[in-house]
Amino acid sequence: MKQIGGFFTYEPLPETENHYLENLCPPGGSLRFFMSGRCANYYALQDICLSDTKKVAYVPVYTCETVLSPFLKAGYELLFYDVSRDLTPIFDERVLDRISVVNLCGYYGFCSYDREFIRKCSERGIIIVEDTTHSIFSADGVDPHCDYVVGSMRKWIGVPAGGFAIKRKGGFSLPVLPPDETHLSMRSMSMRGKQQLLQAGTPDPQAMQKFNDTFWDAEMMLRRIFDSYGSDRDSEYIIRHYDFEQLKQRRRANYQYLLEHMPEHPQITVIFPVLKEGAVPSHFTVYAKDRDMVQSYLAGQGVKTTTYWPQGPMVDTEGHGDADYIYSHVLSFTCDQRYGTEDMEYICRQIEGMPEE
Repeated sequence: MKQIGGFFTYEPLPETENHYLENLCPPGGSLRFFMSGRCANYYALQDICLSDTKKVAYVPVYTCETVLSPFLKAGYELLFYDVSRDLTPIFDERVLDRISVVNLCGYYGFCSYDREFIRKCSERGIIIVEDTTHSIFSADGVDPHCDYVVGSMRKWIGVPAGGFAIKRKGGFSLPVLPPDETHLSMRSMSMRGKQQLLQAGTPDPQAMQKFNDTFWDAEMMLRRIFDSYGSDRDSEYIIRHYDFEQLKQRRRANYQYLLEHMPEHPQITVIFPVLKEGAVPSHFTVYAKDRDMVQSYLAGQGVKTTTYWPQGPMVDTEGHGDADYIYSHVLSFTCDQRYGTEDMEYICRQIEGMPEE
C-alpha cells in the first residue's frame, strides 16, 4: 500500500545557490534565518517594538496559535478580522485608527486579501507583517506594501530549522539567539531516520512511528520554548541551495491533476477550484463534511491528511460563523514535490471508494 504524506526528509541538493529569499529582500533591506517561523515572527515583532508604542495587532480569526503566540509574547493586544468560507480576509476600515500592525496570510498559496486596504494601512504608517509560510512561492505571495516578510520553509522542504525574516527597509539591529540544539537534533534525527527507512524499501511501521513521535515531540517542545532563536548552518545551506523551480512546477502540476481528476463526493468540497497563474499551493485543501471519518478512512488507505489548524485557545469564533465552520471542516491533502501523477491518481481512487456517510 502506498504511503502519501507525513514530514519531509533530507534530499539531494544542487551545488548552485538559488538566491530566492535574497531576491525578495530589496537593496537596503535585511534577511535573517531562524529556527522556525514563529521564532522569525517574534524577532520581527521585537524589531517593530523598538518604535511601536501602540502595540495593537490586527490578525485573522482563522490562523494558527503559533502565529498568535509571538504577538502575545511581544506584548500586543489582538484585534481579529473575519475570514470568509472561501478563505478571503474581511477587513474593517473602522479599526485603522486603533491598530499599529496588521498580519497577513495568503492561505495555502492563494492570496485573496484586499490590496487596497493594505495600501491604506501603509499610508497611515501601520506596519504590515506578511506571514508567507503558505505563499512564499506564489507570484503574488508578498504584497509590495509589506514592511516585514516572515515565514517557514518547514511545510515545503526537509529542513531542521526553516524560519526566515526579511525587513524590507533598513537593517535588523537586535541580536539573534543561538538555536536550541536539542530541538534541532530531534528534528534532524527524525528526518534522517525516516529517510533511511524509505531508502531501505519496505519501512518497518514501528520504527517509522518512533521517528514520527520524536518529530512531533520536537514540535511540541518548540511551542514551549520559542524565542528569537536563529538557524543552524545546515538548514541555511539547504534553503539557499534547494531547487525551488522544480518544487513550484511539481506542486502546480499535482494540484492541477487533483482539480481535474478528483471525483465528486458528498464529503468533499474543494476550497480553491481554480489554480490561477503564478499560484504555488502549499496543499490541496478542502472542506470535509465529516472530517474525522474522512481522515480515518484515508489514513487506512495510506493517505495522510492534515488539519491546518486546530482552533487555538486565544481565538473566540463567536460571531465568526464562517471561521467556526473552517476550523471544524478544513482538511489538507499533500500535493508536494515528493509525489507525482501516479500518487495523485492514487489519492483520487481512494476518495472514489470512500463511504458517503
